[in-house]
Amino acid sequence: MEKIDEIFVKFNKQLDRHGYGFQYSVLKKAKDLAIEKRSDWIFEVSEFPVEVNGKPTRIDFVLKYKNTRLFIVGECKRADPKFSNWCFVKAPYVRRNRSQEFCIVDHIKYISSFSGCMAIQDKLSIPPIDKFAYHIGLVVKSKNIQGESSKSERDAIENAASQVSLAANGLIELVHKKPSLIKDYPGDDLISSGLTVVPVIFTTAKLWVCNHNISLANIEDGKIDLSKDNFSKRDWLFYQYNISPGLKHAVVTGQKATRFSEVLDYEYVRTIPIVSPAGIEHFFQHFCPDDF
Repeated sequence: MEKIDEIFVKFNKQLDRHGYGFQYSVLKKAKDLAIEKRSDWIFEVSEFPVEVNGKPTRIDFVLKYKNTRLFIVGECKRADPKFSNWCFVKAPYVRRNRSQEFCIVDHIKYISSFSGCMAIQDKLSIPPIDKFAYHIGLVVKSKNIQGESSKSERDAIENAASQVSLAANGLIELVHKKPSLIKDYPGDDLISSGLTVVPVIFTTAKLWVCNHNISLANIEDGKIDLSKDNFSKRDWLFYQYNISPGLKHAVVTGQKATRFSEVLDYEYVRTIPIVSPAGIEHFFQHFCPDDF
C-alpha cells in the first residue's frame, strides 16, 4: 500500500511540473509591488475561461492597469530545467517598407450605429522597439542537466506564444459578446475609451539574444556563423509573433489593408513581452499606458 508521504511527495512534484507555484508567485509579486506603490498593475482574475473558434482555454491571470482598460493577459511557463534556455534572434526581413519595429497590440472599441453598438478592432503601436524586438525563438537543450519529464520542451516558446494568443483573443471575443464590460467606461483618451489587451509570457527560462544578421548565412549550405557576434542575457524582451488564423478573434478590423504587409500587421503580427523572474519588477514598473 502506498504511504501517505509518498503521495505527498508526488503531489508536490505534480504542482511544480504544472507550474502552479510559479503562476501564483508571479501574482504575489505583482500584488506586493502594487501594495508598495511601485507598480499600478492590479490583479483582476485568475484561471479565467475563454474560447476562440471552438478552442477553449483558461487564462492564467488577468491584470489591469489602474484606472484604465489596459489589460495584461498572463501565461506562466515554468520551464523544464533541461530546456530552460530560450534563445532569440531578429529576422532581417519581416515586411516591405518597414524600417522599424513597433509593439503591436489589439485595441477594441465600440462605436454607435443604427443597430446599437458594434465592435471595431484597431491596432495600437508603441514607438519603435528595435533594440528589444525579436522574431525567431528557439529552445536550447542543456547537456548536463536532468529533465523533469520524458517529454521534449523544444517547442516551449511556440506553445507558450500560441497559448497566450489564444487566451488574449478569447478575452476579446468575450468582450465582443458582452459590450457592457467596456462600452460605458468613461474616458476620452485612447486607452480609456476601449479595451487594450497585451499578451505576456512569464517564464522561469533564461532569455538569451543575438543581434546577428542571419541573412549573411552561407548560401551554399545555409549555415549561420554566430561566433563573431555577442550573445547576451535579457531580463525581458519583445517577441514579434505571427498568430495563426485559427487563434484569431472574429472582431471586425476598422483598418483597410491594401497590401499583404498591411494585412500582416493589422491581422496577425502581435507583440508578446516575454519576462524572466529577474525582469518581473522592472516590467511591471515600466510597461504602462505612457508607452502607447
